[in-house]
Amino acid sequence: MAPCTRAQRKRAREEEEEEKRCRLCYGGEEDGPLVQPCACRGSAKLIHKHCLEKWRRTSPQWDAAFRCGECKDEYRDALSIELLSARLQAERTSGEDTVLTMGTLASELHTQGMYDEAEPLLREVLEVDRETLGPRHPVTLASASNLGMLLKDKGDLAAAEPLFREALEVTRETLGGRNPNALVSMSNLGVLLKQKGDLAAAESLLREALVGERETLGNRHPTTLAGIGNLGALLMDKGDLAAADPLFREALEMFRATLGGRHPNTLTSILNLGALLFSKGDLAAAELLLREGVAGMRETLGNRHPQTLRSIVSLGTLLVAKGDLDRATTLVEDVLHDR
Repeated sequence: MAPCTRAQRKRAREEEEEEKRCRLCYGGEEDGPLVQPCACRGSAKLIHKHCLEKWRRTSPQWDAAFRCGECKDEYRDALSIELLSARLQAERTSGEDTVLTMGTLASELHTQGMYDEAEPLLREVLEVDRETLGPRHPVTLASASNLGMLLKDKGDLAAAEPLFREALEVTRETLGGRNPNALVSMSNLGVLLKQKGDLAAAESLLREALVGERETLGNRHPTTLAGIGNLGALLMDKGDLAAADPLFREALEMFRATLGGRHPNTLTSILNLGALLFSKGDLAAAELLLREGVAGMRETLGNRHPQTLRSIVSLGTLLVAKGDLDRATTLVEDVLHDR
């Protein structure tokens, strides 16, 4: 390979410098710390924290409060909840339609682990949709699924299951089994049945959903990648580590390529593969992945989020298996403190 010329080296330095500029004010680190708040790449990935907050507070774009206008990655932070809560209160006061803002705020609360705060909003959205659109409307069924997902994450599987079954049954009847909404409902029910321990029924649904997702959405679509991860997790629960391994690796590779390394879906895939390697006895490789996943969860979701706490427990369990009890104890103490 020929050595780089002086012009090429200069261009490389210029490109590196461009990457360290704020995408709004074009200033550098001398004007304040630069952060990467979303999944944007290249020269658009960095921004001053104060520039971003000003934009989110003053932008006329409806979604600027909670997600990037370019890559649509959500910020998942306290400011999102603050701005959406203020918007909802203003809409209630003025008598405007609140359903969109209410659903968006509920989604943010759910994402950030504030399940008790999200639940009444999701129930209100579902009630309004049933009254105005009817129980079989796709939007109503999506609202039922959203509430079901929250209840599942809270551990109330008995309450979540009929919501998932209703969404799947009606969507299949009205839109067909290969409709993306039906495939998502299929996956949701499959994951819930896995949690209940009905692995046979869960596997049937998850395999059917994944075949449909690959055929209709393609192998790189986020829904397909989630379906790959769901099936991999079930196979791991069954003890079929050899079959789960390529699925976890496929999902992680595609999530990194499409969403970047900091997105919660990517971090979940990192943790899944780490747990699999732990089960296979490859503790060194597993530790690297689990540490990456914990660091990412802490950075993007915060120390108190349920997913962060679960990831810390996984890393602590691995350290115990390695005999590193001091570091494992420190991690457990952190979890207990945050809980």
